[in-house]
Amino acid sequence: MNADSAPNHHQAHRQFFNERAEQWLDMWYKDPESGQYTRFDAEFQRLFGLVPLPPDGSVLDVGCGSGILVPYILERLSDRGRLTEVDCAEQMIAVNRRLHADPRIAFLVADVMAMDIQPASIDVAICFACFPHFEHKAEAVQRLSRVLRPGGKLAVAHLMSSAELNQHHRKHEAVMHDMLPGAADMRRYLAAAGLSLELSLDEPGFYLLLASKPDDRDPR
Repeated sequence: MNADSAPNHHQAHRQFFNERAEQWLDMWYKDPESGQYTRFDAEFQRLFGLVPLPPDGSVLDVGCGSGILVPYILERLSDRGRLTEVDCAEQMIAVNRRLHADPRIAFLVADVMAMDIQPASIDVAICFACFPHFEHKAEAVQRLSRVLRPGGKLAVAHLMSSAELNQHHRKHEAVMHDMLPGAADMRRYLAAAGLSLELSLDEPGFYLLLASKPDDRDPR
């Protein structure tokens, strides 16, 4: 890998998602009958049934795009809960900010490896439909582990199986090399970052890997 490859990779992804920011929700999530962004409502309800959010907690939505998860997260948070929306594409964050004016949300334009997030400050970190785009996946998991509080959880989720997702990416030049790693690699990344696997689902139309950070304060 030459010295310019990482910046070029990052810039290409930013450009790809910036160019599609205004249309992203319509492209993937709009219900053609209702005109609302509820096409995958059942799947998102399932996701958040499996990934419970502490009402007063702090949630990190990594690779948030224009914010498809925001309504589902906010409805589960109290007035004291906090949500941080992070994406490397500034136009995605601009659309997200315009659509979701809520005092509980902070918006951050940053790559996963350059997030200005305090260590041990996050209760739940969610990587929805973004993990394959991380260039340095093992390091990204370690970075996410550092920002989790003891007992905090990391969720990696998609609305496709790993096989479906990788086949989908192969059809699009800009992301054709952005693959979701296999189960063994994901488990290795988690273990190296000090995270314990709690749940692994990989089935047609739904993928979820849920891991937790050990809590040394747990009396058990």
